[in-house]
Parts: sequence; structure tokens; C-alpha cells
Amino acid sequence: MGIKIEYMPFPDAQRQVQTWQDRVLGIVCFNESNSDGLNEVPKIHLNTPVLAGENIACEIWLSDLSSENTSSNPLVSGNKEAIQYRLNGELLFGVIRLDELEFSQGQSQQNENAVSLLQQATESAYRQIFALIDDLGYSHVYRFWNYMAHINGASHDLERYHQFNVGRKRVLMQSGREAGSELPAACALGLANGPLSIAFLAGKNKAVAIENPRQIKAYDYPRQYGPLTPSFSRATLLHSGNKVTLFISGTASIVGHQTQHASDVAAQTRESILNLEAVIAEANRMLDEPRFSLHDTFLRVYIRRSEDLDVVRAELQNHLEGQINAMFIQADICRHDLLVEIEASIQSVAEFDMAKVA
Repeated sequence: MGIKIEYMPFPDAQRQVQTWQDRVLGIVCFNESNSDGLNEVPKIHLNTPVLAGENIACEIWLSDLSSENTSSNPLVSGNKEAIQYRLNGELLFGVIRLDELEFSQGQSQQNENAVSLLQQATESAYRQIFALIDDLGYSHVYRFWNYMAHINGASHDLERYHQFNVGRKRVLMQSGREAGSELPAACALGLANGPLSIAFLAGKNKAVAIENPRQIKAYDYPRQYGPLTPSFSRATLLHSGNKVTLFISGTASIVGHQTQHASDVAAQTRESILNLEAVIAEANRMLDEPRFSLHDTFLRVYIRRSEDLDVVRAELQNHLEGQINAMFIQADICRHDLLVEIEASIQSVAEFDMAKVA
């Protein structure tokens, strides 16, 4: 049993045959206002412009049963607190959405000891997630997708992305999951509005964290990036079923811990590509063979300014030597001076022993 990734608009997913729908673990959609249908499937519909790639506006995670009979191995759907989830015998996909205003409780913005609403929502979301996966026995998280409003805004003398990092890391530390070797891949993007929205993929088997030799580990960043550092690995490597999947975190123009090429979106795109290639090379090195390549890979590309689309796309086409398979989304990046961020999930048929990698 493993996972398979497909891309299509949500209406196309609604029209798929029932046997296909019965295999869907979870869905993340962009610029999709109508979320009716597939009600047992955990899904997030994010209201943000898709600049290009509307024909692949949803990323759909399916249970890849290979030769197994889906009728004898049905997926199980459930809800716990604010989480909707679906699982098979090995993997769990879940989503949670929390409105920050639900945590206001009459709290005054002028109270210097008050914890921000975003931090409270983040702590609540992550506590619920870890409680769920521990209760169900799917205690290893491979990938988080985090979306929040106004990520570069500030309150309580702290940027909102840093508030999110504080909330996330506090729960990781409380649950004993803050060790760098155990951290999942992740992204954190800003939208114009909407609740804190998190999707996650977890499972029963341990994955391998991958770091980028061109960058300092995010959880070792200096104090200038907030009172508690970001908590994620640059990628995670998972062997599931007959496939090995590389989950690459949101990747931007950062070398060491510093932003490179401020205000130059073309140069930032090239630097981001170098970082993607470095992560892929590190994964291939750990596997001792070239399993992954950025060519022929689906990319999710976040662009801060819509007018930069053509420049970013041209840089990717130049590097990949032709047609690219990507969705371009307008979103704010976690730092004010970052203009583009790219993430990817790459799959390959597994013909090796992952125990040797771990």
C-alpha cells in the first residue's frame, strides 16, 4: 500500500468514477470556490489567485493499492475536534481550519502579556493533530502545508510568521518532536484572508529527514528570525508501498540563513532552483543512486507579485529546457524580501532497502 499524486480541477475530481473517489485520501485546492461533493474526503479550498495552471488547481493524494482490492481495503474517514481525516492501513491525510477570532476571549491588543490569536490558533491546531495521530497510531508526520492570512503582518511586537513559528515549536517541544532528525517537510504561505488552514500527511513508518548543504538547518536559525525558530526539514524521504517519495519543503532564495538577491525575482528564482537541485542531490546521495530529478516533476510555485509570473516561468523553462509542469499561485512568502517559493513532491519506484538510508 502506498500513495499516488494526481492534479486536476475539483470539478474533474467530482466526475471521477466511484472506485477512484474511494481511493482519495485528501485534496488541497487553490482558487476553488465550490467545495461541494466528496464530503468524506478531507480537503482544503484556498481562496488565492492561480496565475497559471488552472487545469491542475487541485493536488489529490490517493491510496495506491497496486494489486490490492479496494473493496477489501476501504479507506476509513473520521472527524476529531476540528480535524477531518482519512486513512488506509499505512497513511493518514488530515485537514484543520481554525478561525483566529475564536481565540479572542475578549483579549485586548494593548495587553503586552497577551498571546497573539494566531499563536493560540497554531498551538491548538498542532495539539489536535498530534493527539489524533498518536491516538490512531500514525505518529510520523511526513509533510505539513500551512496557510494563514497576512503572514508578513505584525502584532504583539512580533511578525505573524514568527507568531506561527512560536506556536508550532511550543507544541513540538511539548510533544517531544522538536529534534531536527524527526522534523517533517513543510511550507508556510500567506493569503489575503481566511482562517489558519493546515493539511498534513502522516503514517506508521518513519521517514528520513533531508537537509540542504547550502543552507543552515531552519531549526538552527539565529535569533533574528524570531524567538523560536522554524521547525521543519528541507525535505523528507518516505518509502511507502512500491514507491519512494521525496517531499520537498517550500524552497526560496536563501543561502546559509540569509535571503539572496533582494528585489531581483529572476535571480531569486535561479537561487531557488539551485536549492531544489541541492536537496535532490542530497536525497540521491543518501540513496546511493539517482532516483530523483527536477525534470518532469510537478512544481507548486508561489509568487508574491502577479506581475513576476512571466519572469519566474521563463527562468524555470530555461533551467528545465522546455515545458514545465507547474501551478503558479499568488501568495505571500514567509519573509518580506522573498519574492518566490517553490515546492515539489517527487515519486520513484523503490527497488532498494530504506533501512540502509535511515
